[in-house]
Amino acid sequence: MTNGRVLRVGCRATNFHKAQASTLLGNLAKVHPEITWDFVDVPATGDDEALFELLAAGGFDVYVSAARTLDVNLPDEVDLIACTERGEPFDALISNDGALLEDLPEGAAIGVESSRVAVQLADFRSDLAIQKLGPDVERLVEEWKRGGVAGFIVAMEDVEVLGWKNVVTEVFPPDVLLPSAGQGAFAFVARKSDTDAQLALEVVDHWTTRQVVLAERAFLRELDVRPSDPVGVHGSFEGDTLVLEALLGDEISGAILRDDLDGEPAEGADLGVRLAKLFVADGARDYLAGYK
Repeated sequence: MTNGRVLRVGCRATNFHKAQASTLLGNLAKVHPEITWDFVDVPATGDDEALFELLAAGGFDVYVSAARTLDVNLPDEVDLIACTERGEPFDALISNDGALLEDLPEGAAIGVESSRVAVQLADFRSDLAIQKLGPDVERLVEEWKRGGVAGFIVAMEDVEVLGWKNVVTEVFPPDVLLPSAGQGAFAFVARKSDTDAQLALEVVDHWTTRQVVLAERAFLRELDVRPSDPVGVHGSFEGDTLVLEALLGDEISGAILRDDLDGEPAEGADLGVRLAKLFVADGARDYLAGYK
């Protein structure tokens, strides 16, 4: 490790994303006081290709984000170097007067951040008015505060950043809302050639979580789908066995294709590829055709 090195950390230029990154980098700074961690604002445009090209070209040294929002196709020059230990990976409801999802009146408007949540929520409560407001958590909160929706559904990792765990109405098990790939963990991406950055990030890397996240991301990559598509995939453990469960949804028909596969954590990406091939054999192409 080079003493006195400045590592420039790219982060989406929103208050929410900076709050995420500040907490994570605070932990790194305690372990590596010899490193100066500087923020570099990157455009909050959703253009991941341009972002990672900038990282590869040396515009900054490390990119940090929620693993669930990280593009599954990274340039050859960069790699997912570390994942934090997975926290609570599920989705939660925040609603008016603490109303449970099943108790909301018919026609109640609910804000969601993704097609993944929208298609599963419609399967559970088809009578609700589901408003897909996009991945900007701050917009979900604003819409709820102004009375545009009776509640909203957001990942628990975002609830923790907001400091709103005490106002969560309920947390949904995966049989109601299957999480997104990487949900509950945070990812650090760096150039493959930057050994200083890789060594610095080793302290936050949780090997088991990273293998599970790699399996989940491989499922998306093999099917050529994006985190924004109506797709859920989640790895969990039954003893020492990793169970990888996934679903594909059709927002128009409401149909859902769901299956699972088990294996060893060390299989990593290979397990995700195998599950994707199982989905293809079960008719996934009919769903995938609607995603492009």
